[in-house]
Order: sequence, then C-alpha cells, then structure tokens
Amino acid sequence: MSIVLALLAALAGVGTLLWRINAAADATKGLVETASDLSNLRRRWSWRRKSIVDPLLLVDDPRLAAVTLMMSIAQSDGALTAPERATIIRQAMEHFGCSSKIADEMVGYSRFLLAETRDPTNCFLKLKPLILKSCSTKERADLIVMLKTVSDADGSAADLERHTIDQWTRELA
Repeated sequence: MSIVLALLAALAGVGTLLWRINAAADATKGLVETASDLSNLRRRWSWRRKSIVDPLLLVDDPRLAAVTLMMSIAQSDGALTAPERATIIRQAMEHFGCSSKIADEMVGYSRFLLAETRDPTNCFLKLKPLILKSCSTKERADLIVMLKTVSDADGSAADLERHTIDQWTRELA
C-alpha cells in the first residue's frame, strides 16, 4: 500500500511540475506577445487614426476628385452602366490628358471611395474644398460640362441628376 501511495505522490509531484512548467510557458508567450504589441503600437495607432477618416477627405488630386464626382452622378440613379463608365473614362482622357489605363485606375479608385456612400451631395460637400482650392473658374466650368455629359451617357439625365448638377454649378461659380 505504501508503494501505491508513493507512486501517487510521485505522479502528483510530476503533474504539479508539468502544470507549473505549462504556466511558465504561457506567461512567457504572454510577455512575447506584449513586447510584439508594444513594438507595433505606433503603427496601430496611426492606422486607427487613418481608418477613422473618410477616404473622400483624403483625396488630394483634383483629377481624382472630378472622376469621383462623375462616378457619384453616374451611380446616383442605380448601378454604373457600361456607357456611363466608358463616358467617364473618355472624359478623363480628353480633359486630363491621361492614358486609358490611368483613367481606368481613377475610375476603379473612385468606386472604392464611393463604396461607403451613394449620395452625390455628400460626396460633393467633401470634395468641394479641394476643387475650389485647386481648380480655376474655367476648370470648374469644364467639370460641370463633364458631369452633364456623364449624366446624359445612358440616354437622358434623371431629374435628380439635373437638379444636383445645377446646384453644384451655383456653388462652384
């Protein structure tokens, strides 16, 4: 009987030792993860600050702002159609002097920018300061012409599109 008790005591001692080793390993893993978290803390905070900001407010290229406004007008009545997309690319190539590849990339990026909102007025309000600051009066008039061309791309402009463009014309004048 004493041998059984000695074996049980030995097993309990080994079990306790293994449990303590496992606890020490977990504590070491926790320290390593904490050190890793601290080293990435600055990067996480800067990303968190950037992720809170609306991507439309980060646009600093007036060409991209114009393409985004054209895209918002095109998507205001539903999904973007092929004629509207082709018109936006053609307008970007004609007015900005860029290649079709660059124009297509601007269209893709503007779709990303507009993923959160479908409201053209909200988009305009966020991009308006950039347009007023970086575009001349003639360039703003060209933008209005581009917007009207895009709104007429799939046949006829909807009343909402025409009203929105007229309102933007008054604000940009």
